[in-house]
Amino acid sequence: MAEKDTSQDKTEEPTEKKLKKAREEGNVSLSKEVSSISLLFASLGGMIGLGNNLAKGIVEEFQYFFKNSSLVITNIDQADLIFKSSISGVFQLLIPFFIVLMVTALIINLSQTRGLFSLKQMAPKFNKLNPISGIKKIISIKGLVELLKSVFKLTIVTLIVFFFITSQINYFVSYVTNDIKFSVQDIGPHLIEFIVYILLALFILSIADAIFQRYQYKKDLKMTKQEVKDEFKEMEGDPRLKAERRQFGLKLRRRPRLDHAVLSADVIVTNPTHFAVCLIYNPEVHSAPIVLAKGQRLRALKIKELAAHYGTPVVENKPVARALFATAEEGEHIPSELFKAVAEILAFIFEQKKKLAS
Repeated sequence: MAEKDTSQDKTEEPTEKKLKKAREEGNVSLSKEVSSISLLFASLGGMIGLGNNLAKGIVEEFQYFFKNSSLVITNIDQADLIFKSSISGVFQLLIPFFIVLMVTALIINLSQTRGLFSLKQMAPKFNKLNPISGIKKIISIKGLVELLKSVFKLTIVTLIVFFFITSQINYFVSYVTNDIKFSVQDIGPHLIEFIVYILLALFILSIADAIFQRYQYKKDLKMTKQEVKDEFKEMEGDPRLKAERRQFGLKLRRRPRLDHAVLSADVIVTNPTHFAVCLIYNPEVHSAPIVLAKGQRLRALKIKELAAHYGTPVVENKPVARALFATAEEGEHIPSELFKAVAEILAFIFEQKKKLAS
């Protein structure tokens, strides 16, 4: 019996590149249960907030319709006008409710996809029409989970209906003998309570589904060891990345150690804690002052500490320090426009050294 090729098992976590590519293709973790339960909660909130005005408006529109329908209608256009007027009135009453649902659906989906909007998932995929792949989806773990979710939802709703009706049976029996107007008004709070119980149960299910969808999403994107190696080789073979790494390596090799740079420097120009630039100048060797090292914030503080330790002169000059840090590179001459300002600083330092020597 041939041994199983374990190297092809998808055991490796997806790389950032694969996650980014999947996101660009619109493949993200999305729980339909979370979207559905959110819309149901929004519907309940809309019914509670807009229910009285909505019900009152719909009743008025139907009264208007039936009142006008009892009149003598001479032609079909008149009947059509009355019908369209009533339907238009009802639709206008429902517009705020529809807006609440649309905004809720938009917010929930964007929050799950972290603001992603892609049309690639809407493009037709003819491989989905393959009956064999369809059967595989049905008998897969994902299909089994969907079946269990449906069974759970049906079971939980059935149990809630059973226990709710048995606990409120006395109220429901009394409605048979009570005035219908009173019964309709009194049953409202009980129906809302019943709906809340169902929504809470489905809310718990939606949280579990969101966790499972995230797990399944990461599992589907897992890679084999060979795929990780191939991706790494692909990135290694990128000429642009190679050039960047080579340039960075050369820069590091040209860059002296910080303590050596501070020890060798003729002066440290600071600003006073944000920037620090180490300068060296030997007229017999250098055509212009050279930047040995420079630093910002923590590195600048480190340079100042080393300067105090080695006794390297420090000059505080805010504009010059900022200009040197922004325009001069380590291991290179300072820009020509800064010659005069730096020359004054170096002249002052060399004068001080002569006085100390004498």
